[in-house]
Parts: sequence; structure tokens; C-alpha cells
Amino acid sequence: MFLDNHTLLVERFPSLGFMASHFPIGSYRQDNLSNWPGSLPDLEVLYIYGLTPQAYFPLQSWLKEKETRRLIFFESDESIFGAFLQDTQSKALLTDSQVELILLPQGRGLEKTLQELAERYPVRLLDVIALPSQKGARFRSIRLKLLRKTTLTYALFTDRSHGYQPFSNFTRNIPHLAESFYVNQLKGAFQGLPALICGAGPSLKSSLEIIRQLENRVVVFACGSAIAAFSSAGIDPHFCIAIDPNQEEFRRFKNSFAFEVPFLYSTRVHPGLFQTSNGPFGYMRSGISGVPELWIEEALDLKEPLIGENLSTESVSVTPIAVAAAEWFGCSPILLAGLDMAYTGGKRYSSGVGVDEGVAGLQSVRTAADRLVAKKDRHGQTVISAVRWVMESKSISHLATVYPHVRFVNTTDGGIGFEKIEYTPLDKAIENLSTEFDIRGLIHAAIASAPIPATKSTILAKMDGLKESLERSITCLQILAKEVEGSTALAELDLKEEDAYAYLFYDMPQVLPQMAKAAAIENPWVCFLKLARQYLAVF
Repeated sequence: MFLDNHTLLVERFPSLGFMASHFPIGSYRQDNLSNWPGSLPDLEVLYIYGLTPQAYFPLQSWLKEKETRRLIFFESDESIFGAFLQDTQSKALLTDSQVELILLPQGRGLEKTLQELAERYPVRLLDVIALPSQKGARFRSIRLKLLRKTTLTYALFTDRSHGYQPFSNFTRNIPHLAESFYVNQLKGAFQGLPALICGAGPSLKSSLEIIRQLENRVVVFACGSAIAAFSSAGIDPHFCIAIDPNQEEFRRFKNSFAFEVPFLYSTRVHPGLFQTSNGPFGYMRSGISGVPELWIEEALDLKEPLIGENLSTESVSVTPIAVAAAEWFGCSPILLAGLDMAYTGGKRYSSGVGVDEGVAGLQSVRTAADRLVAKKDRHGQTVISAVRWVMESKSISHLATVYPHVRFVNTTDGGIGFEKIEYTPLDKAIENLSTEFDIRGLIHAAIASAPIPATKSTILAKMDGLKESLERSITCLQILAKEVEGSTALAELDLKEEDAYAYLFYDMPQVLPQMAKAAAIENPWVCFLKLARQYLAVF
């Protein structure tokens, strides 16, 4: 049996097969699998930490419901692999093309292996579970790392395979540049003024009355959904800031009354934002909206350094951008409020934000970003957080290390907190911030000095040129997709000369094979042509 299984292992997983002769022969862990694995939702990938054939058989029917599903076992004990090869039941796993076996290395090799898995399976719906005997600290660490990495790879893959969706926002938002002020020209404009970055966590409610008193003492930023919480309390922050393109956030903006508050944005934001406020609107050159945004900045000669150049790769939320903007303005200290990043009291949002689904609303959600995780709060008590919030905490902690000249203070009463950022209650944190400034007057003057040097007609002319290039690209792709007759070699050369290829489809050689596989399309150019037409449709 060992020889048969070893042969199958070499065929399916060559790197494992060549090591197998050196694996010691151990024995399986004693796991009670009578209720294994419980109910399974509509997952695309299921990872299992720990290897035994007995864990596979209850999952066969789930696996075979969809050919695209994958079941991945990862194991760190070589002796378990040795026992596995001796087991007569192992053949079923080794001959199942939907099953994959991974031997987890130690040290830095572990990070590399998890990154490779996240890149191989950049999926939306997944879970990472463990055999009952493996539910320890190592599993929890591996699970969280894999979910964080997959959150990023899924976001990147989606931006490419469905890039026409953020590009639709881009094309609709670009004309507003001509009427916006240029945030990047305000470097050091509020040097030495304290700033308060506010999220929409449940603890924000307890801070609002104190924030109401900070009109002339602290530059207040309301981030994303916190804008609705401020409006509900009748408070105008000094800046609103939004980057998210989703419909849910737009609905909250519609309930906001911050009509005259300066609004900082990027081109990926939901276009409806510009109907919810009178502004003024401030455009941030931050590098968070991809190559099309960098292209229009270059075309309009907007070449100031990126506000987000020090952001970590895990900065997928608005609050790290707000922190970076406050540092760009020269603010210090930077206080943090309403950043629970956890379900404080079972709630996700502060009052006034809108419908709050709470923990119960996410129990069935299996996206990598929204998977629930248990974390310790500031007091050492276990709280429920989510992968996206762990990433948010890490990204702000990262900024605190790359901005050593800025003092950071966490005033959020609850939540998971931040690494190396002290906690002080908000009322105590502002005791020494008694100097008053005409903050709104300073902001008004700064905005007036920083118009974007481009007219609407210039911007639209640049966009027309890109559209024409896209139309020529589609002509080339029709030949490559065999839709019309022509020289494929010449068409491919012409395609690569187009601006649309350079700025919209620059990474297609890497992304296209995976897109075609996911769409079950044999000729990848057909998939590329479909995508290009989707881009053209949103112009």
C-alpha cells in the first residue's frame, strides 16, 4: 500500500513525493469525528488543518456538488504523512483531483507557503477549520494569516477580473477633479494642530459630546460611516473622508447632513457621494485606486508625492488613509476614537449610522475579510472581531512606527486596540490641548490656495483619448479571439502599443489564464475581449 500511495503522491504532488521516503511513520491523532464537520455553506475552498482520511469522507458529497470546489489539507507533522501513506483509505484522497495536500514548513517558509495558497485560490467564500485535536494557538495564527492574505489576493483579483466596476466609478468621478481642491498641496498646512480620527465603532457614541466641544481645538476627521453618526448627533466634523465604492456606504451618506464640510475622496468612491454634499471636495493623490488614477494624474501633471506612500499592503479601509492625511497636514498628536474594530456589546456601529446587523448578521458570512475571529481587548477580555478589523489595526499600528515624529493616542473605549499605541480616555487626552484656533478659517484659506490645475474640458479630452485607444484595442482583440479575420501576430503587436492596454490591462498576461480558467473559456482572448467590452460600456 505504501508503494501505491507513494506513486500517487509523486504524480499529484511531486515535491511531497520526493520527500516521502524520509518521512517517519507515526500514528494519527485521536480525533472524535462523529459530528464532523457540521453544516457547510456554499464555500469555494475549505482548508483543514490536520490530516486524516477520516476527515475526507464526510466531505465527499459537498465536494462533488461543484467541480470548482477545493478541499485542502495542510499538516506540519511529517510522521502524520508517514502514517497517511501506510493507510489503505488514503488512496481516495490521492485520486481526488479536488483535494490538495500541503506540508507546512516552519519559520519563514510558512509565510511563503500561505502566500502561495492565497495567490492560487483568491476566492471570496472560504473557511479554515481544524481537526478537534489541532485547535490550538498555532492553528489560530495560521488561520488568521491565511484569511488576511486571501483578503488581499481576492481584492486584487477582483479588481482585475471585474475592473470595469471600479473603472465605472473612475470615469464618473473624474470630471469632478476640475472643481476640487488638491489635498496634496496642503502638506504642513495645519502644522502642530492636534487631529482626531473617528471611526464608526460603537464606542464613538460615548465620545460625541466631548467631540462637540473640540470645534476650535482639534482637527476632527469623520471616516466613512462615522459621517452618519456625526450627522445624527448634530455635529459637523472639520473633514469628511471616504474611499469605499460600495452601495451600503452611499446609503449612509444620503442620511448625512454634513452638506458644507470639506470632503476628501479618491476616484474609486461611489459617484453618488457628490450628490450627498455640497463640498468643497478635495482630491487625494494617494495611490489607492490603481493605474488608471495614476495615469490621469500624470496626464494632468499632478506629481506631488503620494499621501498614502507609507501605507501597508493591509490598508484596505478608510481610517489609515485619514491618518496618513492628518500626518500630511502636519498634525500632532493624532488621536483615535470610535475605532473598536470589534463587536462592542454585540454591535458593529455607533448609533446613528443606520441598520446594524451585529454579530448575528455575519455568522453565516464566509468571505475572508468578514470571517469572525476571537481577539483580546485592551482589558484582556475576549471580544469578537473580524479579519478586516485585524488588518485595520495592523495598518494603523504600522503608520505609528513609520511616523515616529507624531504622537499617537488611542482614545477608543474598548475594542482590540493597536500595537505600541497608548490608550488614554478622550477627556484626559485633550486636557493639555487647550489652545484654540480658528480651524475652519484655516481650512477655508488652505483650500482656496490649492485648486487643481486642470479644466473640465482638458480632463474630458484625456478621457476621450483613452476611450479611442480602448476601441482600437477591441478591434485587435476581435482578431485574437477569432471573431473576425486578420493577422493575430500583428493584432497582438498593435494591442500592446495602445494606451488602454498599458493603463487598463497592463497585467493581463498574469491574470488572464486564471480568468479564463474561472470562466471555463478555452481561448483566453475571448475572455479578454469580453472584459474590454465591459470597460467600454462604462465610458
